[in-house]
Amino acid sequence: MKKFSKILLTSVIAASLSACIDDDDPVVMAENSYLRVLHAAADAPKVNVWLDGKPALEGVDYQQTSGAIKVAAGSHTVRVDAILPDGKTLTVIPETTLDLAKDMEYNVVALGKAALIGSGDAAEFGPAIISRAALTPEGARVQAIHAAPDAPIVDIFITAPNADLSAATPFADDVSYKANTEAVEVPAGTYQVRLAKFDDPNVVYFDSGAVNLAAGSDWVVAAVKNTDAGESPVNLLIDSGTGPVVVKDVNTGADIRVVHTISDAPAVDVWVNGTAPAMGSPLYNLAYKAKTDYMPVAAGDYDFAVSVNGSDPVTVVDALGLKGATLAAGMTYTAMAIGNLGDNADNDELFVVTDKTRRVATEAQLRAIHASTMAGNVDIYLSADASPSDDDVILKNIPYKGDSTVLSVMPGTAYVMITPAGDASTIAIGPAELPLAAGTLTTLVAIDDPAAATGVSVMSLDD
Repeated sequence: MKKFSKILLTSVIAASLSACIDDDDPVVMAENSYLRVLHAAADAPKVNVWLDGKPALEGVDYQQTSGAIKVAAGSHTVRVDAILPDGKTLTVIPETTLDLAKDMEYNVVALGKAALIGSGDAAEFGPAIISRAALTPEGARVQAIHAAPDAPIVDIFITAPNADLSAATPFADDVSYKANTEAVEVPAGTYQVRLAKFDDPNVVYFDSGAVNLAAGSDWVVAAVKNTDAGESPVNLLIDSGTGPVVVKDVNTGADIRVVHTISDAPAVDVWVNGTAPAMGSPLYNLAYKAKTDYMPVAAGDYDFAVSVNGSDPVTVVDALGLKGATLAAGMTYTAMAIGNLGDNADNDELFVVTDKTRRVATEAQLRAIHASTMAGNVDIYLSADASPSDDDVILKNIPYKGDSTVLSVMPGTAYVMITPAGDASTIAIGPAELPLAAGTLTTLVAIDDPAAATGVSVMSLDD
């Protein structure tokens, strides 16, 4: 995980202090405060944080924190700029003056929805500033904030593992979005954190399982939107003083979707761990160019097999089998049946890629996957016009099964063109006009397509 640049902040503070000290004056020990920054806005991009007009923290991403940072007590200004895909920045939290008292800690939580900036909506992106005394607890200290705008009002329970919530007293009750608890000292030990419906402890929205709270721990805990797989609406973003820890619900599974891209293959059934799909299942009778929605599954190891739908006895396509595929908790996957059964080449398989599903309000996201056996290596152009040129975003010499991964681009109308590698004059696919709106994710897959003039076409997985 990317860490903050505390060196920048240290240099800013050191320069400020040295400018105030005369060599003839007696040395006076500085009185200190502490700042901590938490990025809890799920649809916001990476940000830069400015302190007193100078860069302090750079490239702060969602679910990252700074740890506790020592600053001189007194008046300081803070500004936050969003980083756009073209490298430019946009001020999203204007310069704000903070009067930092000595021996106090100030937790600046960037929360809300960036897509709502300027709307006046209660969920609009902005800062929450939570102050508390700076101390080292004898046991441990915990403070929580509800930072997930779409999550319900909750009761927070911090109990011994497996305690009965119906007989337990909440750590805090009726906690709504933007509300925070007091900073409470508790004995060090092993605990279970659960967020439950405010009027029914039997309805648990989040369960941490057993977590260790070590002596001296000083936790700021933000319940933030879960943008990954799993049914829980939130993750816990914990800053322990030195940096971030993200805790997922103990029951978090994985999500997977299946895509059929083999032009000369019949409709198929996808078997999971030796079990055939039931009629009506998304995995039953999956035809060429068809795709399922994401399906939740338990995390773990899986065996997949593909058979011809309606065959009796069952005809299994051995080349498309996949044994021992590990689906990790919180991860999202696409499994694509790719290849060409009739070309006698070793290019048929169930190809599994890891997906990113978090959308960002200030950018469009685009991904290209090469699953055409006929196209050879290709160049992929993303252009403001319908002609490929060296000024465009170019993915060069992409082989079969090549994957651009997710690219962040400025929103707007763009054209996608695919050419043979090194031959910009021959457009095999396109120009295809794409309205790349902010906050969207588009995954394009190049596939064999006998109906297309070039024998190759593109399908989108996210429409």
